[in-house]
Amino acid sequence: MIFEALYESLQRNEIILMDGGMCRWHLRKDGQITILEIISTKKGIGQKMLEELKSKKASSIFAKCPSDLPANEWYQKRGFVCEGTQVTKSGRELTLWRLKL
Repeated sequence: MIFEALYESLQRNEIILMDGGMCRWHLRKDGQITILEIISTKKGIGQKMLEELKSKKASSIFAKCPSDLPANEWYQKRGFVCEGTQVTKSGRELTLWRLKL
């Protein structure tokens, strides 16, 4: 299943691969980029991927992040605004982030 999702993102050119990071995203018809997954294993790679997303013709970037992860601080430091929270079926709380472009 994950391979199908990765393949579809690759076909739509909606995946960023860098040494030390990967971001799978989707540009909706209304102009919102949704970050589906973002993984960074080297300092600064997350910021580079974010800059690449900002260069797309979009009105905003949206992401969901488990509320207990330190990555929420990363979103906040980069200008994302918290729009609220959501609880998954499994009971995990997610923080909803948006960066207006």
